[in-house]
Parts: sequence; C-alpha cells; structure tokens
Amino acid sequence: MNGWHLASISPADLDFILDIEQHSFQWPWGRISFEDELGCQNGFGFSVKSTGADTDNPVIAYIFLRLIVDELHILKIAVTPAWRGQGVATWLLNRCFELGAQRGAGSACLEVRPSNIPAHKLYRKLGFAINGHRKNYYADTKEDALLMTRNLKEDT
Repeated sequence: MNGWHLASISPADLDFILDIEQHSFQWPWGRISFEDELGCQNGFGFSVKSTGADTDNPVIAYIFLRLIVDELHILKIAVTPAWRGQGVATWLLNRCFELGAQRGAGSACLEVRPSNIPAHKLYRKLGFAINGHRKNYYADTKEDALLMTRNLKEDT
C-alpha cells in the first residue's frame, strides 16, 4: 500500500494546492487560475491525498488537465516537497493516463522548461518524447518550452 489515494479536486483543496504551488514554482499560479481550471468544461483536476493522519496538509500532489479532442494536455503538476522522490508523481500521471484513455485520449502532451531536468527524467521514464519547441514560451525568463508527447493508445 502506498499511503495515498486519488481524489477529484474541490474548492476546499485550493488552499493546500496554493501552498504546494508556492513551494514548487518560481512563478506560481494564483487562486483565480486554479478556480478557472476547476470551472473549465473540458478540464479536470485530481489531488493525491495522504491516507495517514500525520499531516496538516492532506493534499500531497495535484494535477490539472484538459481533454482537447483526443489529446490529454497536462497543464500543471506538483508534489509537496516532503513527498518528492517517493513515486507520487509517477503514480499520479499513470492514473491520469488510464483515466484519459477511458475518456478517449489517444495521446498526452505537455510543455516543460529545458532547465527542469528532474521533470525531463520523469517524463522520459513515462514514455514522453520531445517533438517540438515553443519559442519564448515562459514570459518570466523568455525560456523556450520543450513540447513533449506520449502515445496512450499503446497502453489500452
């Protein structure tokens, strides 16, 4: 047993998600961005919650996705620092691949900073490949984004 479970994100989770967001990104999303995603017709979000009662924050990770036609777009994923390196992100992404395929997704895609080496390692381990670049994608640094995709049809 891994000590966590998947749950749909509710507005009550946002304070916990904002705390993780602040500890995970130099330019974090604000509450309004998360609220907008919760209200998006083709979007969905999941949290990973600890099954243990030893934490002040039951949300240990989250992901926001959109299903656009047959592509599962990963918009945001983060794991709270205390839970990193324990397989939470891998487990969460694999569950989302299953759910996305059930909803008709044939592939998953995301943008990632070239400088985010831990994310590259995770995504490559999960079968993503670089298939493009987005010039000056990140407004804060003008850094390009790498576009990565993964086929979900092989898994079903």
